[in-house]
Amino acid sequence: MSGMRLGEILIAAAIPVALVVWLVRWFFFPPGQVPRWRVRSMRLRLRLRLYPGRGHATLYELTRYWSRRASFRNSARARPSLTAWQRSRHPDEHSIVLGTAHYGHGLRIPVDEHVLVISPPRQGKTGWLARVILHYPGPVVSTTTKHDVFMLTSGIRALFGPVHVFNPQRVGNVVSTFRWNPIKGCENEATAIRRADAFASAINMRGVEDASFWLGKTSDYLRAFFHAAALAGLDFRAVARWVLTDAGQEAEDILWDHGAEQWAIQLSELRSDASKTTATIRMTMSRAVTFFTDPQLAISVLPGPGDGLDIEDFLRSRGTLYLIAESRSEESPLAPLFACLTSEIHYTAALTGSQLPGGRLDPPLLMALDEVTQICPVPLPSWLADAGGKGIQIITVAHGEAQLRSRWGPDGARIVLDTSGTMMFLPGVSDPATLDMASKLAGEAGLTELGNDLRFRHPIMAPEMIRQLPELRALVIRLGQAPVIARLPMAWEDRDYKQARQAGRAVAVLTPAPPPAPEPPGPGGPGRDPGDPDGGLLWPPGGPGPGPAAPHSRPPVPAGAARGGYPWSE
Repeated sequence: MSGMRLGEILIAAAIPVALVVWLVRWFFFPPGQVPRWRVRSMRLRLRLRLYPGRGHATLYELTRYWSRRASFRNSARARPSLTAWQRSRHPDEHSIVLGTAHYGHGLRIPVDEHVLVISPPRQGKTGWLARVILHYPGPVVSTTTKHDVFMLTSGIRALFGPVHVFNPQRVGNVVSTFRWNPIKGCENEATAIRRADAFASAINMRGVEDASFWLGKTSDYLRAFFHAAALAGLDFRAVARWVLTDAGQEAEDILWDHGAEQWAIQLSELRSDASKTTATIRMTMSRAVTFFTDPQLAISVLPGPGDGLDIEDFLRSRGTLYLIAESRSEESPLAPLFACLTSEIHYTAALTGSQLPGGRLDPPLLMALDEVTQICPVPLPSWLADAGGKGIQIITVAHGEAQLRSRWGPDGARIVLDTSGTMMFLPGVSDPATLDMASKLAGEAGLTELGNDLRFRHPIMAPEMIRQLPELRALVIRLGQAPVIARLPMAWEDRDYKQARQAGRAVAVLTPAPPPAPEPPGPGGPGRDPGDPDGGLLWPPGGPGPGPAAPHSRPPVPAGAARGGYPWSE
């Protein structure tokens, strides 16, 4: 009897011990077998913050490549102005937090590594991006179609430096703090070329035959218009008048009078007999300045005395710039203007950084480009190739690989993917090509199948597993490291934001931009107030309009010039 009781006691004790052993093994040593319900098993383990499964980064790998200590190892290169003690005590000065992995392990990457975020709408990308902006050590440029990033970050960013807003459409009733004149500085030929290229490159020519030719010619003529307006002391009103009407000879005369003969001859191509070619070029140019036909948007490029954005001071004072615009179609009418301003900031940051002791901007510039393909289509493929070494970190947010292809073509999209050191895939992605790409990048692992002891290669993250990730989670793939599933921190969960909100200072107080200046007198006619109720911004109200081109004594236009033949090339 006593033996039976002892056996019962041992059996009773063995059951909880076996259960504990099974739980420990399930918690810390996931089986090397494909689960019957693989997606459900993954979601359960992620909610419990456990190791997701075979093939994912181990604790050793997280410590070796993703930890605070790992970011410190190479921090002297990204922040040469800081001492080792400063870098060890303040990791936010040289790295950004992506989130937390299994067992609560933090994930950090250095500030010279670019990030590509693939996410459908309303999956937490805005909250995560705002959290990064809150603690970024240097100046920040943020592009967005809504004002929520401004509402979440502006109050705290005001503690770092001045807060600037460029919101011509008054999205969310947030006022612009300045107006920016793209013509200012175009007396310099290189500046005119750079800004005209930015305007032209922002035009979406998808499906147009010989798109590169039309964009190239558009840039050629825009740079001449910009240069002529700057030489004559005019503003964007003159450029819009020349582009949208037949008054371009006025710009040609200005260029001749100031000794810019080659640009004047180039501009004379618009008066050639190649009417179809000229009409196509004019139509392309008009798309670059179409925002100016809206009076509310037109005044955004007409700063008054003392108004504008000092880019060098913005970078030096660790400022924050919010570019906000609606996008009702594939591209916003403000896309060329935003692309030009952003390109100018990128150029100035790179030039300033090259003159510093470390050869890069320090502290670095963050360009948080949300909805980049629609409201700020900058040349990402070329920027991502070397911006990190110049002290410029770029975080690109897109809905999928297809959106990148539609903007920069298959080769450009491939370059964006190849040059982004870290890629984050949020739940809900439905593009099969994007899901397959993410699954292949995550790799494979040897796993057994139910009823079979042989090991087969299975995807670490199958496409359906990526699509069905729990909310606020992301698959993170970085350089040559094993994949990681991160829980993303949101800005509204941040301690600093909560304290600022309780104190009533979560949103910065803005000073609206002063009224725009009247049109300066020049060859285009007398000055006028752009706020005049008549609404005519291109020429004086009540006047006859630009009218036909006046007779001139310039050399005749050579036949076929609009097709690319320059007189001086013969």
